[in-house]
Amino acid sequence: MTLSQVEAVRLRSSDRSAITREEGVGTGSDVHFKLGHNVIISSPALEVRLDGVLQNSGYTVDLTNGIVDFIVAPAVGIKIEFTYYWSIFSDAEIQYFIDDAGGNIPTATAQVLLAIAADASKIAQRQSLAGGGGLGAVTIDTSVAARELRNTAQAILDQVKQVEVTTPADGLTEPAWTEFGYHEIVDQSLIRNS
Repeated sequence: MTLSQVEAVRLRSSDRSAITREEGVGTGSDVHFKLGHNVIISSPALEVRLDGVLQNSGYTVDLTNGIVDFIVAPAVGIKIEFTYYWSIFSDAEIQYFIDDAGGNIPTATAQVLLAIAADASKIAQRQSLAGGGGLGAVTIDTSVAARELRNTAQAILDQVKQVEVTTPADGLTEPAWTEFGYHEIVDQSLIRNS
């Protein structure tokens, strides 16, 4: 099985889709429900159940923002269940990283990791500002994760740069590496360094 470029970047950056199940209760007036994650994967499709019965219509889904809007508000006390797959970046966003990297999968992966690291840093900063001040207040330090992501991304970029500057030895008529060999070198380096 051959992976698409988007699937390859998702695999290398660990931005694979995860399944989530969320619950709510109908109020008789609320039609707008914000899900816990923003980028909802379109396939497999989000499932909506009202009192355990799968709904095939009667609502719209904003996949980018993670919002479900019902045409008619679920009645008071109705149990609402949402089951869906989500990821950090949409396929279009992953494709943007690939295009920006000129189709180079390791470079695109490094850019994805840097973007995730930047977001983790913002989360850490927000949590540090919101936390503290009271006994028992806990601040989650995601800055460590951000630093590790940046280090991993830099290692990937360093490996790509090292391969790009490799030139054949004197007297050789063929390049020292091929496209396949390049990917093999980078993959082996990633395995050794992880």
